[in-house]
Amino acid sequence: MKKIIIALFVLFLGLQVNAATTTTSSKWNQAAMQKKLNNIAYVLIKKNNLPTGITIKASAEANANAYSNINKEIYVYKGLLDLTSDDAELAAVLSHEMGHIINGHCAKQTILNSVIANMAGSVKTETAGQAIGVAAAQQISTTKLSRKDEFEADITAIDLMVNAGYNPLAMVSLLNKMNDGSNFDLIATHPSSEKRIMNAYDYIAYTYPTLAKKGYNSTAYNNAYKLISLNIEERNASPKLMKKYQKEQQKLKKDKIKRAKKMLKAGNAWTTSYAVINAMNQENEQTQSEK
Repeated sequence: MKKIIIALFVLFLGLQVNAATTTTSSKWNQAAMQKKLNNIAYVLIKKNNLPTGITIKASAEANANAYSNINKEIYVYKGLLDLTSDDAELAAVLSHEMGHIINGHCAKQTILNSVIANMAGSVKTETAGQAIGVAAAQQISTTKLSRKDEFEADITAIDLMVNAGYNPLAMVSLLNKMNDGSNFDLIATHPSSEKRIMNAYDYIAYTYPTLAKKGYNSTAYNNAYKLISLNIEERNASPKLMKKYQKEQQKLKKDKIKRAKKMLKAGNAWTTSYAVINAMNQENEQTQSEK
């Protein structure tokens, strides 16, 4: 797959970047930004029939970062807010973090952190080699969890954005703004930006083809699409690659339905609401494919 290298900033949601990449500004109106975030969150919640028990917090921190926690709090730092150009990109930030909450990633990470802490304590009296082995195993396990979680949160975010009337391609635009063209190694906590950009676009194009055709008016998106289109051309020219793509999207759809059914059984207000919306999406997708 050809490299998507449009360097602006480093990494993405939930992963803090060097403070030197962004600067604080005394002119930043935190109250106004807080109000805007609250308004966008309200639309996302109402249109997706999600519970209202969530807190959005705009932070003056210069790092390009956002994260959610088990208390259903979403923190968005000024460094990341400075990268957004419109409400759709802000919706991409918030819906991604909501995706973590909906999919139970925050709760899972809390449990994992507790297990890791207990494991770390249990090797204090063991040899240095054993301690290193445990640490490496924990780190690799956490990496796999985090990469999978990021992809799930991206997919959920796209669904939430579509239901709320936001252009889902804003997710591609934002991801590209955060892309520095580097490849993460085995221990990286997030998948490569290139892969996330392609996965997001492919999901939108396959699931919401009408919206994908409309495009998105941003330089970051247009630059990304130039290289995305090269990947698409390469795939279209290869029956093997096309078959792989279709198989991946079909599997993604099946996994999404499977996850939705599991969420419904859980009885959690957040997951149940999304599961119902998800089921509606499947009907919409079927309708679109029949047109």
